Amino acid sequence: MMRGRLAAVSICVLTSVAAAGLGAVTGAHPAAARFTATVNSPGSNLNVRTGPARWYPRVDRLSDGTVVNPVCQEKGEFVNGNERNTDLWDRLPSGHYIHDGYVHRTGSLPMCPAAPAAPHIEWTHPLPGFKVQGGFRTPQRPTHRGVDIMSYRGTPIHAAAEGTIAEVVCNIQAGGSCDVDGSPRSRGCGWYVKIAHPGRVATLYCHMVSRPPVRVGQKVKAGDVIGYIGTSGESSYPHLHFVVHVNAPPTSELTAVDPIAFMQSVGAPMPRG
Repeated sequence: MMRGRLAAVSICVLTSVAAAGLGAVTGAHPAAARFTATVNSPGSNLNVRTGPARWYPRVDRLSDGTVVNPVCQEKGEFVNGNERNTDLWDRLPSGHYIHDGYVHRTGSLPMCPAAPAAPHIEWTHPLPGFKVQGGFRTPQRPTHRGVDIMSYRGTPIHAAAEGTIAEVVCNIQAGGSCDVDGSPRSRGCGWYVKIAHPGRVATLYCHMVSRPPVRVGQKVKAGDVIGYIGTSGESSYPHLHFVVHVNAPPTSELTAVDPIAFMQSVGAPMPRG
C-alpha cells in the first residue's frame, strides 16, 4: 500500500512540475492571462498596432466596449486618452499593442519583459537642406507610402543610416525606361535603392536620375551618397520619394510608417516646407 501511495504522489508532483515548465517554455503570464479590460473609445475605433507608437503599422481596429485581455505594458509614445494620458501601451496576446489611455481597467498590469536592446545607429537626413513637401498617406493620396522631398536634378542622395544595399532596381511598368523623365501617367518608382538597416528597418529612395552607383550587398554608412535626384517613374518633377519600413523584411504596405515621425524619433528630423 505504501508503495502505491508514493507512486501516486510522484505522479502528482511530476504533473505539477510539467505544467509549470510548460508555462515557462511558452512564456505565459498566468496572472496577466486572466486580466480583462474594455476599450473606451466612443465614436471611433481603437487602432491595434505592431509596436507601442502611432507610427507603427495598424493591423486591426477595436470598437468601443470590446473586451481585451492585455498581458503586460510597455513604454512608448505619449498619447492623451479617454481614460488617462500616458506613454504606456498594452500588449495583447497576439503580440500587438493598443494605447492604455483608451482602456478601461480596474487593476494594474505588469511591465513587459525587457526586449533585447536594438543596436544604436546614427541617422541623418537623406537630402540635407531640403524640406518635405508631400506627406505620408494624406487624404488626397491615401496610398502614398512615403514622403516627397523637393530638390534639383543631380542633387546627391544620402543613405539615412548605416546598412546593406538590398535592392537596386528600375521599377516601371509597360516596358518604359528609367533613363528618361517620367510623368504622372508612368507607373513605378523609377530607379530606386533599398537599404536594410540594423534593427529590422529598411529605407527606400525613389525617382533617381540614372542607375544608382551602388551594388546589392554593398555596406554603406550614414551620409554615403547612394544616387542622385531625378524624376524617373511616376513623377512630375525632380524629387526624392523617401520610404521607411519597420519589422522588415518583408517590406509591404503594412510595414511602411510615417518617415517624418520615424526620423524625428531617431534624432534626425526632416522639416516640412
